Amino acid sequence: MNRLRRNWGATSFSLIELVIVVVIIGVIAAIAAPRLSRSAAKTDIRGLKATLANVRNAIERYFAEHGQYPGYDPSSGEPDGDFFVKQLTEYSNAKGEINSKPSSPYIFGPYLRAPFPTNPINGLNTVAMMKKPGDAKPAAGSSGWVAVLSNGRFGINASDAEITNTTGETETTPLKVDGG
Repeated sequence: MNRLRRNWGATSFSLIELVIVVVIIGVIAAIAAPRLSRSAAKTDIRGLKATLANVRNAIERYFAEHGQYPGYDPSSGEPDGDFFVKQLTEYSNAKGEINSKPSSPYIFGPYLRAPFPTNPINGLNTVAMMKKPGDAKPAAGSSGWVAVLSNGRFGINASDAEITNTTGETETTPLKVDGG
């Protein structure tokens, strides 16, 4: 029994050694944490830019096949954010009417996989519509995205402060709908 204690005591760490290891780990964590949070913010902005590029490409493909940008309710001719999403994520005919399954005459699309992407700034995936660039922009944060029907522009619906606080970057022009 005495021999077991001697072996056990000889292979253990002292309290001072454990404290030194904990302090070293703390210093390493203090150095690494800010770097990780900055790279996470840069990853968010890169993901947001990639999402915008994908949706903008889908809008252009829809325009090439239909001769107009998505977002109009085919029955009323009025802008509708839900139709915008459905026209990009479901099958459509030449008039822009939608169907969840491919069949004749629903031979176009889908241009994006459902569900529609979420805006990482405010967590919304809804789309606010503007008929033309001069129209009033929706309040920041009232929807995830903004689309301009007359020219196909698409961007996030967030204030500059929200973008900067979330991503740490200050250049927001390519992310937002500038209306031009």
